Amino acid sequence: MNPLPDHLTNLVRDLPLQPGVYLWKDEKGHILYIGKAKELRKRVSSYLRNHSDRRTWDLMKQVRDLETIVTNTEREALILEATLIKKHQPRYNRALKDDRRHAWIRVDLTSEKPTFIVTREVERDGARYFGPYRSTKRLEKFLDTARKFIPVAMCTDPTKVKRECMDYHLNRCVGICKENLTRDAYRSLVDQMCLYLDGKSEELTRSIEQEMERASANLEFEKAAELRDRLADISIIMRRQKVVDTQGVTRDILGIARTEEAALVEMLLVRGGRLIGQDSFYFEEGMESTDADVLTSFIEQFYFMLPKVPEEILLPVEIPNMRQLSDWLSETAGTPVQIQVPQEGKHLELVEMANKNAYRQLRKILILGERDEEIIDDGVKELKNALGLSRAPLHIEGFDIANIQGTDPTGSCVVFENGQPNSARYRMFRIRSKQTPDDYAMMREVIYRRYRGRLEEGKALPDLIIVDGGKGQLNVALSALEELGLDYLHVVGIAKQMELLYTRDNMDGIALEYGSCGLRLVQQVRDEAHRFAQKYHHILREKRFSGSILEEAPGIGPKRRKALMLAFGSYDGVRNASVESIASVDGMNMKSAISLKNWIETNDPF
Repeated sequence: MNPLPDHLTNLVRDLPLQPGVYLWKDEKGHILYIGKAKELRKRVSSYLRNHSDRRTWDLMKQVRDLETIVTNTEREALILEATLIKKHQPRYNRALKDDRRHAWIRVDLTSEKPTFIVTREVERDGARYFGPYRSTKRLEKFLDTARKFIPVAMCTDPTKVKRECMDYHLNRCVGICKENLTRDAYRSLVDQMCLYLDGKSEELTRSIEQEMERASANLEFEKAAELRDRLADISIIMRRQKVVDTQGVTRDILGIARTEEAALVEMLLVRGGRLIGQDSFYFEEGMESTDADVLTSFIEQFYFMLPKVPEEILLPVEIPNMRQLSDWLSETAGTPVQIQVPQEGKHLELVEMANKNAYRQLRKILILGERDEEIIDDGVKELKNALGLSRAPLHIEGFDIANIQGTDPTGSCVVFENGQPNSARYRMFRIRSKQTPDDYAMMREVIYRRYRGRLEEGKALPDLIIVDGGKGQLNVALSALEELGLDYLHVVGIAKQMELLYTRDNMDGIALEYGSCGLRLVQQVRDEAHRFAQKYHHILREKRFSGSILEEAPGIGPKRRKALMLAFGSYDGVRNASVESIASVDGMNMKSAISLKNWIETNDPF
């Protein structure tokens, strides 16, 4: 018996014999399963036949719609499938349960002053990424140790730092923000840190020795002594790392452990022949799937999303299409990548070690009920369950509008990561809409500008958006996101009275338990967005009353601003004055007056 509705049968048979991705949906349009195909018609047609496995049978009983996307190659179909699975987390897909996103070290070597940043957001943005690492806390400790002998900067933007930070005074940063050494000297430190993170001890040693020899030849004996001490420290640190081979190949070793309800893939990271770390990846997957199925899903969903792939991936069992996956990864990475199953020797011992670690980690998760200490904030975890999200909202952005008596309206965007505010990523907005006072229009404008900018810059999008307000604010936020093609993002509106949470699928409101971690987190995001919007609002009001906003215009300094304020009394007076009147002010001329009027017409925040 064929459970597929009759009206879809002709559609399936009309599909092209081309690579692509197919999405099975239920009667409400929710995605149930995402798959890829070398030839769409043949693969999707196979669902028309009877199915012996329970999972596929259950899937097809719920299917009411089909969407397909044709791609140029099978590799493109695989990458698109992995991207869509990560975004939608369909019920019937074998998907990574990544409540905990893995930590990376990011450095943009194209920057004038490269800095090393710990991040959970991995993007194909041209920067170098080192990782993954299981815990940001452990990673930061690791970097603190490394920076004692390679003191590189970890601030977001050294050009905006006003004074040396604590790291500088603790000798963990050379103070590139204040040009305390030449850029060439700092670039040398950056290169050495990259070699260290890559595990390339011989190249790192050789680089420092050459620099030490140059310093001695130039009679810079103090610098040479400093480099000698750095070399000694590095040698000690490197000796502590376990050497697992002498080939110096970048290699990931995968192990797997299973129960009747779950699977866990353990990854050992070998860089430069040294075992530098490990990580684990959790699947909610029954025993009807083989180890090969789980490992294939892991490789397809993990490695094809990375900006950098190791030279070798060692597996405990053979997987289908192993050679083809190697070729596709090589094409994606731009360098040769080999997927292999070792049969003997040291590499087989490493795979067995990975299997043992996988077993220990899975036992810890399922039996002891524990995971890594940094996996997820309690409030984030409660929100995931209360809102029915497919993944934990580790990245939350909150919005509010400050609009007192219709003047100087401002909007705020605050960012919370794993339940904690990250003020460095906050953004403020001057409302450009002239239909004030209109909180709905202003909220829509801020949401639209925020995420249009994120799309244009290719930046990561949040797991959850919280807007201060009820159904009205929620609806305008959803409208702005839909216009941008981001209607799949999760949005919550929080009402000011009953503290109810409104979502697209629940307009009656969700009541979280009073005093719960989830409600406290939502309230914290809401209150922080309100505080930040009010702060910027007061800054703008002060600039209006003092006229200091004029100094943002080109060619207008403190003296000209003072003269303009004496002549017109306020910023509004300057804005409403004619070009001729402005040109007659002491210190101004026709050219500067025209320039100021043009700036006001283009950039007027009020």
